[in-house]
Amino acid sequence: MARKTTYPDTPGWKGAKDTGRQAARAIAPGLARRQRQVLEAFSRFGSAGATCDQVAEMLGLLIYLVRPRASELERKGKLHPIGKRPGSMGHSVTVYSVVNHG
Repeated sequence: MARKTTYPDTPGWKGAKDTGRQAARAIAPGLARRQRQVLEAFSRFGSAGATCDQVAEMLGLLIYLVRPRASELERKGKLHPIGKRPGSMGHSVTVYSVVNHG
């Protein structure tokens, strides 16, 4: 089976600046492992779901490493948004679950 080389199987970036593209290329080799790690962490919360903040704290990772992985996993149909909760900065953020409530 051929390896996919487009988002969400490879990291994405925004804008025309090279910095985002360079960062995406730098993390690409470990992307599948990181996606598995993040998905496993979300699964521990069951149908109640979790925010990316909660998962980042659980894994001891920076939030900017978790949020993009959640978006990729959502695009792949492995995470499902189930609502909103206050995040670590007090703003409403998406709650994801591995269980599809829809």
